[in-house]
Amino acid sequence: MEVKESYRVLESDVGASRATIDAAYCRLIERWHPDRAAPDGPEAVREAQRMVQTINDAYQTLVKIAPSSTEPATPRPAQNSELKVQEPAANSAKPMALLPPSATPAAVAKPKPKLPPLVGGQPSLGRTPPPPPPPSPDTWAARPVSAASAPPPLAPITPPSPPLAKFFPPPPAPITPPPAVIAPPPAPTPNPAAPATEPPTPEPKSLTVPRKVPGLYESLFPLGSPYRRFGPVILVAALVLVLLIGKCALSSSSGSKSPLAPDPKTTGSLVVKSNRANATFEATRLPSPGDATTTSVEGTIDQVLSGLPPGKYAVTARAEGWPDTREEVNIDAERTSEVAINFKSGSLRLDSDPAGVTVRLGAAVLGRTPLVIPQLPPGGCQLTLQYLFWPEVYYKATITENVESTGTVRLPHGKLTVETTTPGVTVLMAGRVVGQTPLTLELVPAGFNKLTLQAKDFPPLEVSVKMEDHGEVKVHPVLGSVFPVLDPAALLRSIWVPDDPDQIAPPLEGVTGPFQSRNGIVKNLNRKRLFGTWLLKRYCFTAIIKSYDRASGQVEFAEQQSELSKYRVRAILSTDVRNDSDLSAQLIKGESFSLYGRLSAVEEPRWPSKVITFEFSAAEPLR
Repeated sequence: MEVKESYRVLESDVGASRATIDAAYCRLIERWHPDRAAPDGPEAVREAQRMVQTINDAYQTLVKIAPSSTEPATPRPAQNSELKVQEPAANSAKPMALLPPSATPAAVAKPKPKLPPLVGGQPSLGRTPPPPPPPSPDTWAARPVSAASAPPPLAPITPPSPPLAKFFPPPPAPITPPPAVIAPPPAPTPNPAAPATEPPTPEPKSLTVPRKVPGLYESLFPLGSPYRRFGPVILVAALVLVLLIGKCALSSSSGSKSPLAPDPKTTGSLVVKSNRANATFEATRLPSPGDATTTSVEGTIDQVLSGLPPGKYAVTARAEGWPDTREEVNIDAERTSEVAINFKSGSLRLDSDPAGVTVRLGAAVLGRTPLVIPQLPPGGCQLTLQYLFWPEVYYKATITENVESTGTVRLPHGKLTVETTTPGVTVLMAGRVVGQTPLTLELVPAGFNKLTLQAKDFPPLEVSVKMEDHGEVKVHPVLGSVFPVLDPAALLRSIWVPDDPDQIAPPLEGVTGPFQSRNGIVKNLNRKRLFGTWLLKRYCFTAIIKSYDRASGQVEFAEQQSELSKYRVRAILSTDVRNDSDLSAQLIKGESFSLYGRLSAVEEPRWPSKVITFEFSAAEPLR
C-alpha cells in the first residue's frame, strides 16, 4: 500500500509520529472490530473484516517509516503480520483479547526478572519469592481446608496495559474462597553474611477466577443473535403477558366460586302462578321490626326459588303489553309458599276488510282476522295490523274487564286494471309477481304504488300508480316508450364516409360479407360501424305519414333533409296492429304517427336517386 494512502486510511497527517500512528491504529481497530458489527448481520461482519485488513496493511506500511518520539510507542509490528485474536479455551471465562499485528503475549506482558536461587529452601532477604501456582476450581473444591494446606488468597486478574485496555471488558470481581484458618509462614532465619536490607514486600495474592456461567439473558439472546437488540422489549412484553394471564385466571377463579348453599332448615321457597305464561316476577323481602335487611330475587312463572330468608315478600309480576300486578306473600322456613298473580283482562272479537290480516300486540303475534283475542289488558289497547306487502295499520281498541268487545278494521284499498298492447306482460308490485296482463287487482293499498312490467325483448318498465280508498284505476303502459328515440341525422353523421375522387372502385367491406347491403350499393356509409352501433336494435320514431298500404302494412313517412343527405323512413306494422281497424283509420296522410320497432336496414340509393332509406320491422304504435 502506498504511503499517502496509508496515512489516509489511518486518518493521520503525513509525517505523524509513531505514537500518533499507534493511537490511530487502536482507535480504528476499535471502531471496525467484527464483534461490533455482529448484531447488524453477516454483511456488516464481512465489511468490518475487510476494513480491519485494510487498517493492518496501512499500519505495516507506516511503522517502517514513522519517526520515533518521546511518547511511549507500541512495539513495531512484524512484517506480513495480521490482527491476532486470542480465543479463550472452552472452559475459560477470560474475555477474548485483541492484539496489534506486531504484538505478542510476550511483548505485552512485562517479563519478570530472574531471581537468584533459594538457599536452604528459604527466601533470602531483599527479594520476594514467586507465589505458588493457583489451584484449579475442581481441586480447590475437593481439597480439605486446614491451617497447614490452605492455599493463600489469589490476586485479582490485572487488565492489559494501555492502549489495548480499551478493547477488553472490565474483569469480574474476585471470588473470595471459603474462609479457612491459615497458619502464618515461619519467620525467615537471618543470614549474617547478607547485608541488612528492608523486609520484602509481599506480592498481592490472587484468586483463580472460575469459569463464568452465562446468565439467563445471555442464554436467551446470545451474542450475534438478530433478536439481541430487542431483548429488553421482548422480556417486558412477556412479563406483561404473564401478568395479564394471571389476572384473568384470578378473575375467572374468583367469579366461578359459588356462594355457600343456604341452610334449608333456616330458609324457605317460593312458587309464583299466573294466567300469563310468559310473565316474569320480582320478589323483594320487606323489612320488619328488628330486621331491616332486604333480599330481592327474580324468576319466571312456575319456577321454584329456594334459599329465601323467612319474612314477608312483595311479588311484582310483569308481562309485555300488560300493567304490572303486585301481591304479597309470607315465606316460612322449611316450607314452599305459593302465590297466584292473575292479570286482569277482557276479550276482543276483531274482523277486517280484507280478511286474513295479521294482528300483533307489541312483538307478540296474536293471529289472523277474523280473530277472537281472549285476553287483553283493560283500557286502551293498540294493535298492529299487517297484510301482505301493505303498509302497517294501527288499531286502538278499548277493552273492558271480563267483557268481550268487538271491532272491524278496514285497510284502505282500491281496484287496479293493467292492460298492454302485447298481452302476457308480467306485472310486479313491491318486488312480488301479482299476475300477467290483462290484469285486474281488487285489493291495491291506497297511496302510491310502483308497478314493474317485464316482457321478452323489452327492458323493464316502471309505472307509478296513485290509488284512493274505494277508487278504481286503469293503466295502459307502453312498453316501447323505454326505447331510445331514433335520430336519422345523428346516425348518418356517425357512419358517414366522405367522397374520395381518387377511389375508382367501392370498398369491398360492405359489398360482401356479414355487413353487405341489400341492393349492393356501398358508397358513403361505413357498413361495419352501422351494424356494430345502430342496426338491429329497437327505437322509437315519430314523423308525418306520407302513405299507408293496409295490405302490406307498410307506413312511409315524408322525406327529410339532413346536412349530409336526404332520407326517408319506412315501417312494416305487426300483424296484430294491421288487423286493428280503429288504428288503420288513424293512419291518414299528413297526420303525425309514433311507433317503435326494430331498425332492420339502412340502404343507400341507386342512381339517380339520392335519398337514403331507413326501415323498421314488427313496428308497434305508441299510444
